[in-house]
Amino acid sequence: MVDLKIRWIVATLVAAAVVLSGSSAFADDDDLLRVVVVDIPDGDNRIVADELSHIEGLELMPYDDFIDEVQSRAFNPDTILDNSSDLSWVMDGSNIGLIINFEVEDDQAYRVDFITEEDASSEHDFLADRNAEGAVVRGGAAIIRLELEQFLGERPQIVAEALAQADPAQQDDVDDDDDDADAVDPGSLDPEAMRQAAAEDEEAMREMLSRDWLWLRAHGRLFQKDFSAAAREAVYTHKSGGFPGYELEVEAFPLGMNNPDMADTGFYASLNHGLYGLTIVDETGDEPEEQDASVNNVTLEAGAVYRLDSPLDQDNRQLRFRIGGRYEAFSVEDNPEVPSTAVASLVLGTRLVLPLLTDELALTAGADIAPLAFFTTGEELFGEQSFSYGFGAELGAIYEVMDGGFLSGGYTFRMMRSDFDGAGEPFGHEAHPVSFEDSEVFDLNQGLRLGFIYQY
Repeated sequence: MVDLKIRWIVATLVAAAVVLSGSSAFADDDDLLRVVVVDIPDGDNRIVADELSHIEGLELMPYDDFIDEVQSRAFNPDTILDNSSDLSWVMDGSNIGLIINFEVEDDQAYRVDFITEEDASSEHDFLADRNAEGAVVRGGAAIIRLELEQFLGERPQIVAEALAQADPAQQDDVDDDDDDADAVDPGSLDPEAMRQAAAEDEEAMREMLSRDWLWLRAHGRLFQKDFSAAAREAVYTHKSGGFPGYELEVEAFPLGMNNPDMADTGFYASLNHGLYGLTIVDETGDEPEEQDASVNNVTLEAGAVYRLDSPLDQDNRQLRFRIGGRYEAFSVEDNPEVPSTAVASLVLGTRLVLPLLTDELALTAGADIAPLAFFTTGEELFGEQSFSYGFGAELGAIYEVMDGGFLSGGYTFRMMRSDFDGAGEPFGHEAHPVSFEDSEVFDLNQGLRLGFIYQY
């Protein structure tokens, strides 16, 4: 008898909650909120439906059933979402409280819209990750679930308020050991518990986005620089041979930890530094004279980076695009033969990491172009004005030796070409100076690298 009384109380409270929610944007005649997940363009929405099925109080209506409802009212399924008046009729007649629609934002994300019954229009939109085939990835589905739980936070509050108004004496009649499946746990409808669960989901999402956001790379380098200038009546070449140096690089995506929509955008900076010495022999006098000159070969580069890979994908592949500025200086101690030069350039590049055979081993490759560059030092030696451009590439491999730690090796080269107009200033020994006019300059930097990468 007590059990029957408890069931009657619960049924009465649920019915009251439905009545009280009549003014809500998601009102319908059923206790459950009927939700339609629109088919994803060229993709698969099963992972989304699986995530949403864990939310209590939802009834997922198959998309095919929704299409049948649209066609039974003589509407076009391809355009129904664009016509709010027709869509409102369909949603009202089918007791649909919410439609989740997807539009392609870019190759990595969908823009998700929550269309409510009240106005049959979007009331909330956000981005969710997708993969190259068009399906929403697990992390993107988790974002949709989190957004929906936050968006529908008012529904469990209505039921909780109705339960709070029940006679405490009647609730005390419930046996604490009763595991009857028909009994309702008021705590499960506590709005504070719902807010706490949403906060935990959001924290879990932030934790996922806080992974794989920082790369620190340190390499030892073996450099080689080949510089040549040629004009109709003059030629100059400098071949350094191999010389040691180092390379440091940092790549970071810190914005995604606070804003998931910015998880793809980051920054990078790199430094290449080689140091060696030259012995210059002056044979113009009666006896040869030697002069030692130190050389600093420095390249600084920094800019923005955009990644198509995501820490939510559980995938080792990486594809990055970069835009930045590069400053390359070849500084030589004062001497009569080897001039100092420096070039600043705009750089567009891409980097790829592709797993090979095992998860621990991956191939790395990259390419970049410098569509616009100009001399900042040394231009006056080869002409009055110049136009410079170049390109580069790299190829290598990485091997994971510890969690977040990789051995790295590879080969890189960069070629810069400059076309000069006009006559340059003579340089070299006074006894045999070199003078260029309308010259062409080629600058090749190449070398091997070996080092370590730390991923956080």
